[in-house]
Amino acid sequence: MTTTDNTFHGKGFIMNRRLLGGVGVFAIAALMAVGCSSPTNSPAAHESSNKPATSAATSAPATPAAARGVEATINEVPWSKVGPGWTLATWTPVTAHRPGEKPAPGEADPETAATTLYLVDPLGNRYAITTFSGDDARLYLTDWSGDGSKALFVDSEYPEPSKVISVDLHTGDRTTIPVQGYPRFTRPDGKALLVSTHFNGNEPGTLTRIDLDGNAQLRYPTEDLGGAGQFSGGYLASPDGTQLVLSTANLGNALVPRSDDSLVVMGNDGKIIRTLPTPMPDADCSPVRWWAPTVVLADCSAEHGSAHQLWTVPIDGEAPTALTAVNSGQGDDPGFGADLGDGIAWKLPSGTFLQSAGACGTAFLSRLTPDGHTTRVDVPGMSESVFVTGATGDKLVLQGHLDCGGATSLVSYDPAANTSTVLLGPPVNGGGVAEAILFQEEG
Repeated sequence: MTTTDNTFHGKGFIMNRRLLGGVGVFAIAALMAVGCSSPTNSPAAHESSNKPATSAATSAPATPAAARGVEATINEVPWSKVGPGWTLATWTPVTAHRPGEKPAPGEADPETAATTLYLVDPLGNRYAITTFSGDDARLYLTDWSGDGSKALFVDSEYPEPSKVISVDLHTGDRTTIPVQGYPRFTRPDGKALLVSTHFNGNEPGTLTRIDLDGNAQLRYPTEDLGGAGQFSGGYLASPDGTQLVLSTANLGNALVPRSDDSLVVMGNDGKIIRTLPTPMPDADCSPVRWWAPTVVLADCSAEHGSAHQLWTVPIDGEAPTALTAVNSGQGDDPGFGADLGDGIAWKLPSGTFLQSAGACGTAFLSRLTPDGHTTRVDVPGMSESVFVTGATGDKLVLQGHLDCGGATSLVSYDPAANTSTVLLGPPVNGGGVAEAILFQEEG
């Protein structure tokens, strides 16, 4: 399957991937809007309020290395080598600026600049697949099929897209698909689409499988989910495509009477396999990625308030395990500091790393501590917002942003060695990376 933060269609909080760099759709987006403060040009500005304890990955040199890759055409893609470690990314020649900063003379105009779709190998060699211009330059890269052959673009993320385009990565050809809802490729090979909609009051979310021409193949029963409650719109497909894990939306009000929120395991044929109670009391939980072959990572948020917690949940019904302590989301928890919430995590040989939300839409990388809290990781050369694209082997692929500003570079980061390498964007080829998806990232 492709990177899980791009397969999950989340629980009512929509991230602007063009701004936030392909982090995905999960509740951390809501947290990022809290506590906005004025931006600054100082590279160290983000460190002042929450300097982490010393760790193997917190003493950062000034700049990362730049990959010595070359640019090539779609006809030169070595398809036999495309696999783990490769990234699909959209790039624009627009130079990132903070709010209020004026562009230099001759810089690309963000209103008219084209966007190029690149395949990027682990060494930073980049292959231009196609270029979007006009209105299509604002499309969002939203998924990459598991067989590596197709990319999915949409024109908006909320409430749902009105234009959906599939791109053949071998030829660059584009196909518009009629869709009513938010689409993702089916697993494992992307031979169809799963299309979801969010719940709306007492109207359950919907989930439909359609072929690549837009014809319905199966409408999943989502109204009651076997007594577990209505479908929220959040789901996660298993890597082999045989099972789905759906989240429920039991609001406990006059429209939707309260029953315990649950995760529901469903077969690809629409038959319910089992119901998994929410591991965090009085909370809404949604699956965000696969933690192990039969274990999902669930992001849980308190029904009333901003508290968050990550859990690992076996889908066979065994007891879930808390991955993180409860984060109040107020910025004053002693173990979390300026970390307002962690919506997703990755386990590497060098530790467990999390995407953490800061104030004013900012984000940073954190390492999990033994007691379930977090400590901030300073990535070499990335002095402002850091968004995690995913993990491959013992490395993380990250994307940089100016605080409250535009996108910068795509970076490969080795936490054990505390070294980073720029793969795309400045200083490799300037401009900025809008979205990025890793090839077949596993749990």
